[in-house]
Amino acid sequence: MDAVVCEGFEAGGHKGFTELTTLTLTPMVADAVHVPVIAGGGIGDARSVLAIMALGADGVYMGTRFMVTHESESHARVKTAIVNTQDVCTISVPKDYMLARDLINDFTKQYLGLKKAGASNSELSTFLNDHSQYHSQHLGKADNSEICCGQVAGLINEVKSAGEVVEEVVVSITKRFEELKARLGCLL
Repeated sequence: MDAVVCEGFEAGGHKGFTELTTLTLTPMVADAVHVPVIAGGGIGDARSVLAIMALGADGVYMGTRFMVTHESESHARVKTAIVNTQDVCTISVPKDYMLARDLINDFTKQYLGLKKAGASNSELSTFLNDHSQYHSQHLGKADNSEICCGQVAGLINEVKSAGEVVEEVVVSITKRFEELKARLGCLL
């Protein structure tokens, strides 16, 4: 094995039922393996990259942040829906054998309502198929279809190019590190 990818519970998309966050999972994995650790979940800017590196990760991946870039094939309405969110904008959606982290919209409200009302697995499966990510990501039905995305969505306030996202992280990480060192100055 060349590397291990660990993804915290705040990440978007499909995950298991374990609710370990990236903040907790990353040092556990870094301490347990002797290969590079790549962390994901809740990472979207230089601050989160710096934090995750301090926790022992050797690299990061950012799904939701790059989903909202000009180069992403996500539909423009999906990108706009994410840009228009704030803070608590995602929810865990229980499915048969996993959870999904989705943007809160009419789809999630309807699906969770069906689940709470005791809909059968067949009814839930049909609803999921009729409101799948294909409908949001490719057809632009962002209000009433599933949009898998991480909690970091609440921090994304504009669509940028992928290059701008990377450049912003690279340029800002030194500044953020210097700010951290200044705050820790009394401890040094």
